[in-house]
Amino acid sequence: MIDFDRDTAFTQRMLDVLSTRAKATLTNVANQEVPGFKRYEVRFEDLLKQELDRGGDGAKVLPVVGRDTSGPEGVNNVVMMDELAVLAKTQLLQDVMTRRAGGYFATLNKAINGR
Repeated sequence: MIDFDRDTAFTQRMLDVLSTRAKATLTNVANQEVPGFKRYEVRFEDLLKQELDRGGDGAKVLPVVGRDTSGPEGVNNVVMMDELAVLAKTQLLQDVMTRRAGGYFATLNKAINGR
């Protein structure tokens, strides 16, 4: 049996994480020419996997926004092609999660209205 509350909560959390990732990526793109800027990155999937591997349900895992301090100090580490790839992947995942939520609510609507 599908736990709809848990499934809906997971979908909402993923949409929130993806929104956070998109904002971080757009911040990186906007600051690509700023000397010394270090890009933001959002960690979630690896934290979720670690929690699930430990036997948890992942309900309390939150995204972590941090700075990627790689590269020489004082040098901008934003690579435009990498940021565009992250943004494209984020957009695809947002589409999947939005369709998933839409399908769930369409099923509920059909069950309620009988059509």
